[in-house]
Amino acid sequence: MKKLLYLSALLSVSVFAAPIGTCSLTTLSGLIGGPCELGDNMFSNFTYTGNVDPSNISVDFQMGDNGAEFRIILAPVTGAGFFTNFTFTNTIIVVPGLAPNPFPGVYRIVGVKDQSDFSLAKNSSGLLKVVNSPGPTYDLIPGNETGSPVFFTPTNTMTITVTLTGAGGVADANPGLSSFELGYIQAATIVPEPTYCGLIGLTLIGLGLHRRRAV
Repeated sequence: MKKLLYLSALLSVSVFAAPIGTCSLTTLSGLIGGPCELGDNMFSNFTYTGNVDPSNISVDFQMGDNGAEFRIILAPVTGAGFFTNFTFTNTIIVVPGLAPNPFPGVYRIVGVKDQSDFSLAKNSSGLLKVVNSPGPTYDLIPGNETGSPVFFTPTNTMTITVTLTGAGGVADANPGLSSFELGYIQAATIVPEPTYCGLIGLTLIGLGLHRRRAV
């Protein structure tokens, strides 16, 4: 019985200690059900239903040189056609301790900038609704395809829901959406931890006692 419990514990540790893969160019089917990391951002909780099979959707992750911007871009692969209707969700978590998030500077998501890319074919239509929680909601349509940067109270975690429907949110988009981009903006803040504050306090007390003895 002890051996069985010991083996179970080892298996549990090995599962939780398994490294998370690096976010790289892949298909959406390879992301559903598993997280990946890019810099100090972990992308997870991918869900999708829509007209294009997830194995035919290319997903590209990008990070700015200074680690202040992250982007995730989704597009049907060549020959798979356009998006005409779908619902997509994912969650982003800023992981402390990973570059560019060293102590005591703590990076948080402070803004978003989302974009769509509708087909240039005549009579293109469609409504791409991007709901950032926390954050803004964008209603993107042909001719108004970029949600300008919106900033909000810094957060460590965001959930994004993206829905494509036809014009007015009813019928299928015609002929459809060729890609969309979700952009996140990060900024560093200084948040002293309790232990760090305690050390500062002890240091100040020590300096005070030393000064009193000197006097």
